[in-house]
Amino acid sequence: MMKILIIGMNYIGDTIFITPLIRAVKKHYNNCIIDIVNGIRGIDILKENPYINNIIVRDDNVLEYIKSKNYDIGITATTAFYGASLLYKAKIPIRAGVNSELRGFLLNKKTSWKKHKRHIVDTILSVLKPINIATDGINTEIFLSEKENEFGFNKMRDYKNALLVHGGATRISKRYGIYNFSKLIDMFYKEKQIPIILIGSKDDLDFSDEMKKRLGNVIADDFTNKLNIRELISVIKHSYALIGGDSAPLHIANACGIYSIGIFGDTLPLIYGARGDKTINIEARKKYCNALKSFHCEYIKRGCKTIDCLKKLEPKEILPYILSVY
Repeated sequence: MMKILIIGMNYIGDTIFITPLIRAVKKHYNNCIIDIVNGIRGIDILKENPYINNIIVRDDNVLEYIKSKNYDIGITATTAFYGASLLYKAKIPIRAGVNSELRGFLLNKKTSWKKHKRHIVDTILSVLKPINIATDGINTEIFLSEKENEFGFNKMRDYKNALLVHGGATRISKRYGIYNFSKLIDMFYKEKQIPIILIGSKDDLDFSDEMKKRLGNVIADDFTNKLNIRELISVIKHSYALIGGDSAPLHIANACGIYSIGIFGDTLPLIYGARGDKTINIEARKKYCNALKSFHCEYIKRGCKTIDCLKKLEPKEILPYILSVY
């Protein structure tokens, strides 16, 4: 039986991006064993995935474990150097990946690096071509157990057509900000009396507290720091729409097939945007940043670390997009 190892990602959102690759590999080698090495922050995304046999947490001992399994094919979904290095050190015969970060010599099946020209999912899927595996579409996916699915259904049964609001992100340049967000939601609620629910981690508590102070009864419920990641996925799945920055909840919403409205600052929807019929990506940088600074942000500093463009993006510009899905 064919044994395949896939080197995944670290973070939640990034891990979601590898799910089309996993699906394609399993459908090509129907009876194969697929093991995934992934960063601990993202492994919950892969639970219940029927295409995966084993999920292995990437740690200091992972190389010795990989060596002991004698994999036939190794695929690195991550474009970081360590992915190719693990495959090479484990002496896996077929090693496929993107030729990025000067790691091409470690791979014997590789594809070109086009970071700024295509979506990250397309980049990940491109590694299948040198090993003659057809892709199975770009749709990301997350699987829930029956019990997990029931949790979200029960949690959201009284919130028909709910709009989930997530104001957090890993860095400030992805956050729309409390002033703009509260103004936007207030404007929306005056148009449509739809249940507004706040979500997020403990890092988003200040945002949610301030939103409730500013908006009062407009906020139907606040799930911030009250759900684990699997519960959050289920709640998102049973909601109608989500609005937020380039962060995990947006990508979870996209994978769950609900309306996903992304507000992008220094990251590009071309690379990280939600995709499909129920998606809207609003790009502040394209409208409110000059070409020189935008180039410097993307290619030199890898993120401008400010919210200059997002500050200029008025709530009234975003409102029509939300209204269009209701």
